[in-house]
Amino acid sequence: MKNKRLTTLDATLLVMGGIIGVGIFFKPGEVAEILPTQGAYFAAWGIGTLAALAGAMTFAELAAMIPREGGWFEFLREGIGRLPAFLFAWVVLLVISTGASAGVAEFCALQLAGALAWDAGPMELRVVAGAVIGGVTLMGCFGIKRAALLQNLCMLAKLLSILVLVLVGLALTAPAAIDGAAAIEIPTQAGSSLISGLIRASLPVLYTFGGWQLVTYIAPSVQNPERTLPRAIVGGIVGVGVIYGLVNLAYVRVLGMERLGSEPNVAAALAEATLGPAGARFLSAAMAVSALGFLVATLIATPSIYVAMARQKLFFATTGRLHPRTGAPVPALVLQALICFVYLSWRGDIKGELGDAVVFAEWIFHGLAAVALLRLARRGWARPFKSPLYPLFPGLYLLIATGVVLGNLATTEAHITLLGLGVLGLGAVVYGIWARESRQDPGRNAR
Repeated sequence: MKNKRLTTLDATLLVMGGIIGVGIFFKPGEVAEILPTQGAYFAAWGIGTLAALAGAMTFAELAAMIPREGGWFEFLREGIGRLPAFLFAWVVLLVISTGASAGVAEFCALQLAGALAWDAGPMELRVVAGAVIGGVTLMGCFGIKRAALLQNLCMLAKLLSILVLVLVGLALTAPAAIDGAAAIEIPTQAGSSLISGLIRASLPVLYTFGGWQLVTYIAPSVQNPERTLPRAIVGGIVGVGVIYGLVNLAYVRVLGMERLGSEPNVAAALAEATLGPAGARFLSAAMAVSALGFLVATLIATPSIYVAMARQKLFFATTGRLHPRTGAPVPALVLQALICFVYLSWRGDIKGELGDAVVFAEWIFHGLAAVALLRLARRGWARPFKSPLYPLFPGLYLLIATGVVLGNLATTEAHITLLGLGVLGLGAVVYGIWARESRQDPGRNAR
């Protein structure tokens, strides 16, 4: 079976594929709107990269310590407790993975239609989105190695597309470059205003970096996970940081800060400005491939959490079963796809509302992951990988997560926050039911 496990390259590309989705095509505009000077703008992306690296170091240590099915779920269970671990998995199952995947699948269908010049209606786009989710799920049923091959191909196409955008943006003459808009400016905001802007800009920047944790979910499918996972996580973050830096240089050079802050789709504006009318179709194809790569990484890796839940007697036993030949978690894959289909069939943007509602909850679990590492290290757990300057990175990441949670709660409408609390409350009730039944099983704490 070892030859069927993921290599360091496979794992690194999975990390990068889980991070680079659609955010880098849109979120830079939000950052530029908040921070209209180039110095502050690039500072925000630098801080975001550092924050992501702090998270990567934290998760790299945990992944090397606990290379088990479910990854993040197991980190929280061992370091914090069963309830927080269950609530994390509950939010992932109900909203984060499924809702986000449904939304990205719809986006993929829309961009595919744009690339093909197909005037598709809403229902047709939903059918295509459902077919994409179904196809990726079916691929996952054939085993992790085949799914990784598709992910690697998507990642290669994604990188080539981004490379084209970077090259044309940096090499070709652009109006912003002629006007001297590309020169790095010194931030002119007052100190307090600049700090406030950097804090506000942190959410869209961090959004584009999310996803490095996916590879931890499938640790047993990785060759020598104690060594491979830290290399893949840290290497993936560094690679994405370099790519984002080059892409942002291209955005600023071609569009200038003023236009960058006013464009809802900055990548489309860049493609049109440099490649002309053909640029729009090229970018649509590139974004469709990028979205597909994100879906492969997310939909294939995440079901391992539900397997881990089942093995802890905290979910349906069926979801813990693996295919005897491929080793794929087929029931968990199917369950996940069914929830995605529910989102696709729902009228209105319920997935978007729920996604906004649980942002603070997701970052609570990020912070708890840092706490878990600190507690496990204090208990004397073996640490095959030790991050430099420990405990700097987990401490920094805990601080960042706390800031994001508080900032989100302070700026989010009350009814959205209440919706998120409702999701957590319902999860606590469901946990009580499962935990009561698991207490009757002496093997509930099996690892």
